[in-house]
Amino acid sequence: MKKQPELSELSIEELEKRAKMTKLSSTMLIVAILFQFLTGVYLTFKNGFNVFIILPMAFLPLIIVNFTNLKKIKEEIAKRKS
Repeated sequence: MKKQPELSELSIEELEKRAKMTKLSSTMLIVAILFQFLTGVYLTFKNGFNVFIILPMAFLPLIIVNFTNLKKIKEEIAKRKS
């Protein structure tokens, strides 16, 4: 696996592009998790408890990691622009 460059090594344009992609992927992930959760709730009411109600919770750490990375990228952009 190719190692990602440090944020300090990237240009402002690359940082802004990375921030945009991270925000987009986070939004898509939130929508997918919400869909999984709603489907799990529906299936739980229809068929009783099942694993589909717990599955979306396993993906919540990905959202936390994405927003943490997005915050670091925005801090780096702000540091360079000031």
